[in-house]
Order: sequence, then structure tokens, then C-alpha cells
Amino acid sequence: MKIGLVGEAPNDTTAIQNLLSRQYQHLEFVTLLNRINGSMLDNGKAISRLLRVEYEYQKPNIIIFIRDLDALESDRIAKKKRQDTFTYSNRIINHTGIHLLNIFEIEALILADIATFNDRYGCQIDEFEDPMLIPMPKEVLIEATRNKFTVSHNPELFSLLNFEILKQNCRYFSLFIKKFERAISASSSI
Repeated sequence: MKIGLVGEAPNDTTAIQNLLSRQYQHLEFVTLLNRINGSMLDNGKAISRLLRVEYEYQKPNIIIFIRDLDALESDRIAKKKRQDTFTYSNRIINHTGIHLLNIFEIEALILADIATFNDRYGCQIDEFEDPMLIPMPKEVLIEATRNKFTVSHNPELFSLLNFEILKQNCRYFSLFIKKFERAISASSSI
């Protein structure tokens, strides 16, 4: 089974691939729209043709759309904007998509397993009760390491994060995994 990944930056798609491929070793992960990132993904009409071409060429069973909300979970306007973009893109790929919407940003997953981060960087950041309530998690990590951490480290870090701890400590990730596993199961039965 082939899983396509569409994300805001190559670091994000590689990080999620590194995290998921350890847990789902039977799946093949491929990155789509390599040259389209950031806010370019918000322009549905501009990417629709490219997305359709890559979808038809790669033939993934499922496509994960990895986006940062860049806001807290309570921001309805930001959530609606991301949801509208996902809905538009999902139509282009015959509704095979799943949305991984990172609240506030992908680095919230690192906050969910802060012990791994602390070990890797020699920090002593306290555990977060709810990483989804932390605005600007990337900046928290950068400041705690005195600029040693950069987003280019995400792929390596995500290969170290504990999958079960992430599911336990991060609500949005736990919900995403439930949807992902249902989609895998549904796709396997076709």
C-alpha cells in the first residue's frame, strides 16, 4: 500500500514519514508536490493540476495532507481556512486524503514527547500537560536549546519520537491515527 505525503516543507513530510514508517513498516511512503510548499498549498486552483498529475502517476492509496494551523485550536477562522483548502484538494484526489492538522505547528509533536527532545539536546524542559495549548512551539524549542535546534532537525527527531507517547499526549495526533488506521483498513479491503 502506498501513502502519499503533501506538506508545507520537505522537513515536515520527511519528519512524518520517519515517524509513521517505524510504526507502519508495511506501507510505502512517497512525497508529492515536492516543489510546492508553505502558503502555496493554499492556492487550490494553482496546485490542482499538479496534484492530480502526481496522484495519477504515483497512484497512492491514501494521501496525508500535513499542515500547520499556525494558531491555537480555538481559532475557528484559521481552522475553517485549512479545512476549506483540504476539502478542495481532497476532491481532486477522489477523496483519498486525510488531514494531519498540526496545532499550533508540527513542533507540538516534539513537545508531546519532550523527554526525547531533552535527551537529544541535553535540556530540561518540563513536560507539557497539553502541547496543543502552546503557541509557537518551535520558538520554545529554539529558545530552550539556545538556537541549537532548527526545523531542519525535525526529520531526525521524528525518527526518535515515541509513537505511543505522542498518541497519549497529543489529542490531534491521536485522532489523526484513528482516521489513518480506518483509511488503511478500508483501502486494504478494496
